[in-house]
Formats: sequence, structure tokens, C-alpha cells
Amino acid sequence: MVRAIVAIAVTALSLAAAEVAFRIIDGYAIPSLLLQPARPTALTSPRTGKFDSTADVASYVDSLPVAAGVDRRWFTDAELTRPTVVPDADLRRRAERFTGQDALYINYEWNEQYLRRVVCHGTDSERAPFKAFDDVFVFDPTDGTEWPTFRFLRAVTYPDGLRTNAFGWRSQEIRLKHSSRTIRIAFVGASTTQGPHGGPYTYPELVGIWLNRWAESRHRGLVFETINAGREGINSRSIQAVVTQEVMPVSPDFIVYYEGANQMSPGDYLGPTTLPPRPRESGPRPVRLAAYSDMAGRIDRLLRRAVMPGDEPVKPILTVHWPADLDERDPDLTYPNLPVNLRQILADLETIRRASEAGGSRLVMTSFMWLVYPGMVVDPVRDEYLFRYLNEVYWPFSYAHMRRFIDFQERVFRKYAAAHKLEFIDFANEYPRDPRLFSDAIHMTWAGIRLQAWIVFNGLVPAIERAIAAGTLPRSGDGVPDTHPAFGPRRHLDVAAARAACTLPLDKTK
Repeated sequence: MVRAIVAIAVTALSLAAAEVAFRIIDGYAIPSLLLQPARPTALTSPRTGKFDSTADVASYVDSLPVAAGVDRRWFTDAELTRPTVVPDADLRRRAERFTGQDALYINYEWNEQYLRRVVCHGTDSERAPFKAFDDVFVFDPTDGTEWPTFRFLRAVTYPDGLRTNAFGWRSQEIRLKHSSRTIRIAFVGASTTQGPHGGPYTYPELVGIWLNRWAESRHRGLVFETINAGREGINSRSIQAVVTQEVMPVSPDFIVYYEGANQMSPGDYLGPTTLPPRPRESGPRPVRLAAYSDMAGRIDRLLRRAVMPGDEPVKPILTVHWPADLDERDPDLTYPNLPVNLRQILADLETIRRASEAGGSRLVMTSFMWLVYPGMVVDPVRDEYLFRYLNEVYWPFSYAHMRRFIDFQERVFRKYAAAHKLEFIDFANEYPRDPRLFSDAIHMTWAGIRLQAWIVFNGLVPAIERAIAAGTLPRSGDGVPDTHPAFGPRRHLDVAAARAACTLPLDKTK
């Protein structure tokens, strides 16, 4: 019995020592029961093989084109460090009552028109986030519609690390009025613009850092301010409302539009075909012990790589009945039945374009990056989330089918920009097709976000240079209102009271 106890103790100590050694090697925190990165700012788990540092993407920076006056060394110079800020106590207390997305939604500021419509007339999935809430923060949209559906609270630090300025944006602090030597650029979109909540910076902020470096070397005295007005999950209708209600009153000089995923449902033109049911899983998931033990995780990854292929699984054949009167290579922008919600997207882009022109701003279009193409092979462990995103979320659409509709969307964006003489940054065709830069098919790692910013920065420089040469930039901040019309005092709405008022008729015009 003594020998057995000694053997068990020695084995346990050996396993514990091995676990500690593996955690040190792989960059995990030692004292944590759950595996946690030793670096709290890491967006990706250690030793995943994903690109996380500037050194990981140095070769791509060397190969990408740069604009006139841009020094590639700036890529590694630009760092944003922020002091640790304690989350707002009230927001933390509210969030602690919930889990998952509800812990975020309870502290968002919801459009009251949207909330009342959802509570009274919404679908089950729409109402789900509000069923457990007693009260929520709400605001009144300036145009009385339900767009944008939500925004972030102003001048707060959320429990998950997201910080906002006085306008509720993930940006530097700016004043409503700017000086005559300031060029202001607003970035709009969804989560791929907003960036991960806990990250120290977003791609628009990096663009601003590099633009100010460029100004120091080419146009001393100019100052660039960037606005990140993105927020996750929104569509083009909310984006146009963000522009018209929130962004235009601060008089931006450029508005950069980057979005192409949240309305991408490539089920158009399939005819009466009934799509087959989605499989529950596209492959074996990590064992539960791998969340607690680095050693167990290593063994699990070895086994899963042995049994999981990284190529696209077999999918049912779907026949696309493309309309004969719609040129796939040269799309008619006025076609009444454009796929993947492009009719609505173009209508919202028109609203943005006209509002920007009326306010003296310039709309900049971009192509949207999707990592999916026929024949793509990924690492089934390193790229597990990417693999599941494409083969579970977008089941049963093949990579080729998705690529066809994504490419069509890009052609529409490109033609729209050309038709209205807008700047167009061909981001998607410059960005590397490297799974190590992605968490899923559209969201990027730390190094991937940095590369995103670098490409957009170099795409903006020529447009800014032309405007400066023409004498149209910089311009004064005259005409900006003294107070922002979209932001009033923070207020709450009792959800039960809103539900009780559901006998009131719905205003369908809103």
C-alpha cells in the first residue's frame, strides 16, 4: 500500500510538473485553473499557430505596396498603450446577473422604437435578449425610426474591457468642433470595424496613428482624428442611421464604409429547393479537459489532427438559377432583385452618400474580405473556429457557392463607387489569404487587424493627398452645431411597462 501511495504521488507530481512546464513553454498562466494566456491582452490563445505579433506579418508588410511618403518601419512603431481602467461599477453589477451575450446587452443603449417593436411584435429570436431584463438603457433616434438598433453608452468602460469616448465610439476623445488644421475620418461598419471588445486598439485607431506619422513627414502641422463608429451585428440600415444621426454632426472629411457579412445569406436564386438540415457538428470538438490542462490539450490536438481532414466536407449539390437578365460580371445596380440583400444595401449607401455630400464629406468604399475559396484547405485544429464557421454556420453552401456571391457583391460595390466617382480601396484583393490571420472567415487576429489597418491606411493616403493638393482639405469646423443632436441624458426603460403597452397599434412606417 505504501508503494502504491508513493507511486501515485510521484505520478501526480510528475504530471503536475509536466503541466507547469508545458504552460511555461506555451505561454499560459501558471496559477489559473482554466487555461488563460499569460499575456492578458492576447486576442488568440498561446501556441495556436495563429499570427499575433508584428513579427509574424513582417514578410507581408514588405511585399505590400505603400503610398508615397510612407515608411514601412512605421508598421512596427505604432503601438497604443492604455492604462488599466477599472470597469464602471454599476455596469459590472448589471452584467454579473447574466451570462453570454445578455451580459453585454444589458448595458447597451437600445433604440426605444426598436425595443418597443421587438417586445410587442418581434420574433422569438428578436425578443430573446430582452426576456430576462427588468430595465434597459434607451435613446430616442433623431428621425423616429428603429435605426440604429443600439449604440454603446458614452464615456464608460465595460466589464469586458470595451471603452468609449464622450460620443459612445471606440475612438480617441474628440471635440464636436475641430480646428482648421484637423482632418477627421470616420469609419463605419459592424464588428470587423468595431474590433474585439477587450483589445487595446482597433484598426481605425491604428490608421490614425500612421496618418499622423505621415503628416509629420509630408504635411507638418496637420492633425488627423479617427472615429470608430462601428458596432457588432448591425446591418446597412443601422450603418446609414449611424452616419446620418451620429457621425455627420461632427463634420468628418471622409467616411470609410467596410461591411459585407451581416446581410450575406447566399440562398438567392436556388428556386424551390429545400435546403437540407444543418449538421450539429462538422467534426469532433476538443475534450473538456483540454480547457484545464495544456498537456491534455496537446494530446487532444494530436488526435483530432489524425482524424479530421482540413479540406471542405462533402455538401449537397445546389443549383443556382441565375437570372438571364442580370449580368453577373457587369451587374445592373438598378436590378430589382439583386441577391444577398444588395438592393437594401445600395439604398442605404445612397443615403450615406447623399448625406456625406451635403455635409462636405467624402464616402470611401472598400471591398470586404472573406477567407473562403474553392479548394481551400485549413488546419483542422489551428483553424477549428474558421472551419466550423464556414461548414456549420453557412451550411449547406459550398466554398465555391459562397465565393460566387461574395465576388458578385464586390463587383456591385466597385461599380457603385465608379458610378458616383467615389474612392475605392480594394482591401479584399490586397489582404493575404492566410488562415493564420483569421479567427473565422471575416474576423482577424491581432496581427491580422494590424495588417488590415496598414492596407486601409495606404489606400487612404492618395485620396487625402489629392484633396490637400486641390485645396479642399483641411477645412474649418465652422457650421458644426454647439451640441450634438443625437445624444441626450442617459435614461432607462422598464421592460415590463413596455410589454404592458403592447396593446397600442404598431406604426408600420417606422
